[in-house]
Amino acid sequence: MNWQPRTTLKHIAQHTGLSVAAVSMALRDHVSLPAATIARVKRAAAKLRYTPDPAGSALAAHRQRVRVHRDFSVIALVSNWARSDDWMRRESAQRLIAGASARARTYGYELQHLWARAEGMTAARFSRVLAARGIRGIILAPMEFPDSRFDLDWENFSVVTVERPARYAHFHHIVPNYYADVRLAWERLRERGYARIGMVIESGLAERVAHQWEAAHAFEQSRGDRVAPPVPTLVVNGATAKSVIRSWLEKHRPDAVISRYSDFLPIAATLRQSAPRNFGYASLNVVDDAPSVSGIVQHRDIMGATAVDVLHSLLHRNHRGPHKIAQGTQIDGTWHEGRTTAKRVVLRGTKVGQRLIV
Repeated sequence: MNWQPRTTLKHIAQHTGLSVAAVSMALRDHVSLPAATIARVKRAAAKLRYTPDPAGSALAAHRQRVRVHRDFSVIALVSNWARSDDWMRRESAQRLIAGASARARTYGYELQHLWARAEGMTAARFSRVLAARGIRGIILAPMEFPDSRFDLDWENFSVVTVERPARYAHFHHIVPNYYADVRLAWERLRERGYARIGMVIESGLAERVAHQWEAAHAFEQSRGDRVAPPVPTLVVNGATAKSVIRSWLEKHRPDAVISRYSDFLPIAATLRQSAPRNFGYASLNVVDDAPSVSGIVQHRDIMGATAVDVLHSLLHRNHRGPHKIAQGTQIDGTWHEGRTTAKRVVLRGTKVGQRLIV
């Protein structure tokens, strides 16, 4: 076997007539270098069959973490809601911040929440403030509305978003696995004997998640033996929710309800219906729902930590602005056994669909 020495940065430097430092920067797309230089270095690297040394990369990453507090110590968690605490006061947001803060400390960063509308701030001025403070990394909190505009000077920053914003989908986004979460809720409800399962979701949230909850629910309704017509999905808004939900419950009488509308249980109570006595209830976000509900835990702390992991990688590679191809990371939820579901069995001799809570 003929052993060939590994091509190093020094070999590429000799081939191109550049310094080793310049070659290293070019391979990381450093913004200070001309595009032509970066392209020339990459062509030489390909010609010489250069591959990074894993041990060297690990050492460089370690050195980067050691000195990060001197170079760019602050990660900005930016919210752009009408009021500074509109997003922050949610329990799910607080868990995300806790997860992101803890992970940031392991890399040597400090996570700071910055409200983009403080004192009448414009997007252009806010960009200048971030740049003046030496902030290069941004975690963008969920938008107040799915199609909101927020036009910073994105090319100056490494950006990760905590959702998939409609207008900014080409930033790396960290999101719950909405589709898998609904399928998990169905699986757990079926295990407990529920058959006719309905879904109630708030219209703005349905749009925010690109209707993935509805899609997964429709797929699950299409599976298995059909003993009765499926319960139609109910999408509500705040203005008409109470009357619409009351009519829906009275007409369809579902065995169980998968919900992402936090006022569903109080509205059902006005009909003297409760979970699990009259129906099973599974929330798609137990953290922001009523106390003790069964359903899906969206691991917002893990989402926050993952956002920092991805952002650290972008900073290390000097990647700024959006990606050419949209990229994202999904975080699976897990089932939480609350008090709003119960095991049900079909009684012998009863009509199909009649069930007993045991």
